[in-house]
Amino acid sequence: MSNSRFSLSSLVLVAMFAALTAVGAWISFPLPFSPVPVAFANLFVLLSGVILGKWLGSLSQVVYVSLGVAGVPVFAGFTAGPGVLAGPTGGYLAGYVLAAFVAGALVQYLPRAVPDIPRIIAGLVTGGLALYVPGIIWLAANLDINVPAALVAGFYPYLPGDALKVVVATVLSASLLQQLPQAGHLATRRLAESEEVG
Repeated sequence: MSNSRFSLSSLVLVAMFAALTAVGAWISFPLPFSPVPVAFANLFVLLSGVILGKWLGSLSQVVYVSLGVAGVPVFAGFTAGPGVLAGPTGGYLAGYVLAAFVAGALVQYLPRAVPDIPRIIAGLVTGGLALYVPGIIWLAANLDINVPAALVAGFYPYLPGDALKVVVATVLSASLLQQLPQAGHLATRRLAESEEVG
């Protein structure tokens, strides 16, 4: 029974973070010099990894991207469809999955000697940077520009906002892990499983 309850809580949280990512994507602002809008989606992407762990966090982003590709208008600007994935921002959507996985893995696998807040910050920063790897590569290929130009168009202008999101996500993560029993249970279970494997 406890396993089924855990499974249900996992699915609920995966769906919740997929929905939150959609809300974050809807809160977006275009930039005149770049096809990549400023959006709040990556805040919830990183939170999904920290709160749910690497597997469930990345699963929530697979659900989010799949909904958008299937035609549900969950992407920035209330857009949807496979054309968005094939467009200049498609690499960032793939990066959502990678970012959630990396953020969750760092929080889970850093040595236990590292305190919780630095552990969370390390996961958020590293996951946030991982998001840009497929984003920049795909942006450069899609626009037929070199990587330095893609960095100017799709990376450097977003760093100040991302730094602020890391601060907000750190506060939210520390609070949510204490206040949400399901999230705390999932995070604890992820850590226990990793220690058993090790």
